[in-house]
Amino acid sequence: MIGIMVQFQLEELDDPNTTGDGHFLMNVVDEVVDRCDGYIVDPPPHNKDYFSSQMHAVSNYFEKVSNGHQVFNNLTVLDQVYELPKSMESYSITDSNLTNAFKDALFLAKDDLIQYGNIENSIIVVFHAGIGQDFAVPLLDPTPYDLSSAYVDSEMLSGWNPYQELGFNIEHGIILPETQNHIFYDVIEDLFYGESDYCDYQIGLTGTFSLLMGYALGLPPLYNTDSGEAGVGVFGLMDQGSNNGRGMVPSPPNPWTRIYAGWENPFILSTPQRLSLTSFKKNSIAKIHLR
Repeated sequence: MIGIMVQFQLEELDDPNTTGDGHFLMNVVDEVVDRCDGYIVDPPPHNKDYFSSQMHAVSNYFEKVSNGHQVFNNLTVLDQVYELPKSMESYSITDSNLTNAFKDALFLAKDDLIQYGNIENSIIVVFHAGIGQDFAVPLLDPTPYDLSSAYVDSEMLSGWNPYQELGFNIEHGIILPETQNHIFYDVIEDLFYGESDYCDYQIGLTGTFSLLMGYALGLPPLYNTDSGEAGVGVFGLMDQGSNNGRGMVPSPPNPWTRIYAGWENPFILSTPQRLSLTSFKKNSIAKIHLR
């Protein structure tokens, strides 16, 4: 897994349609202590070490939920912060423009990626400055041109010749924001007008990251992709379960997904029989008998 950090041209005059000023948060945001006097999710500085920690969190998650089958051997975040040639708003208008943000990031980082090596066997994650346009809010969104987080698949990259442009092939990748936590930005006071304590409105990046990594690993969605209607809901990563614990403790993939991925072996019943399911609760063992 290789991480690339990209930001946009600094907004000398703030663009009210996007969150932040186009650059990564590198310093403590003083206003946060007035918005929440408790635990702060994903605090700055949002630098190489921060994104490396995000990648390790997702790596540990998948190693655990796959029973050790899915292991990311190399986790690297490139040293440089690259500046994209266009504004955040311009990249957000269409899915095609969003894909262009991914392509532009790869083009800027191509020399460093080539030096890194083993690119075609790695999943590239582009971390951009700002918030993801990923969660519904109760009122009108005041920043509609934040970038959506995305799994960039081969269909989105169709018609593009990465080897000609970059010198290596890329079939897919991931686009993520630096954070999903609005508490670092003034816009949270517009989103949740009238609130004085914003501790419970924080969202972690791990859930979104894990969901999109699930797509990259070939795990099918378990919700209606046309309507957005839930299937397994909060009980599986590949549906609403990615946001369990406000995105900090995503649900494991459900049993069907783990079997599909080859991480679990199904126990197939060919005849009626009695089973004993063992569950652990604290230090005691409870047995449930099914007939």
